[in-house]
Amino acid sequence: RLDAGTFGTMGVGLGFAVAAALIAKDESPHQRVICIEGDSAFGFSGMEVETICRYRLPIVVIVVNNNGIYSGVDEGTWKELAEVGDVAIVAPPISLSPNAHYEQVMTAFGGKGYFVQTPEELQKALTACLADQKLPSLINVMIDPSSDRKKQDFTWLTRSNM
Repeated sequence: RLDAGTFGTMGVGLGFAVAAALIAKDESPHQRVICIEGDSAFGFSGMEVETICRYRLPIVVIVVNNNGIYSGVDEGTWKELAEVGDVAIVAPPISLSPNAHYEQVMTAFGGKGYFVQTPEELQKALTACLADQKLPSLINVMIDPSSDRKKQDFTWLTRSNM
């Protein structure tokens, strides 16, 4: 498991996945590397999907898409903002385009892409990705734009433990 950490560098997931997949491809050819990242992190290094497809690396990318950086807005709110004025000016700066189809980046380079909105669709897409040993894939998982991450518990980190 490679992890940039809670306060790590956003967007390094695909680079980590490429490195892991280069090793896995030779040493564990029947295993897949799974890279889980948010839509904002994917925005930093999403074009690494071209590298993944060019080398046919055994990677499943899961993009947790909440339409934003930390949080976004839903499609209805985005439309309301567009009616008020230029979204580049009136939309919250942490908002990304609603329901962006990041899975199409993967299909553009020859991999498989899935757009999912329910747990059942996610299960079906993940099963298909893990069964396909030939092509890399990306699952674009839509979640509630106002979802927040689980609160972090740092009570264990006290001076007496250091």
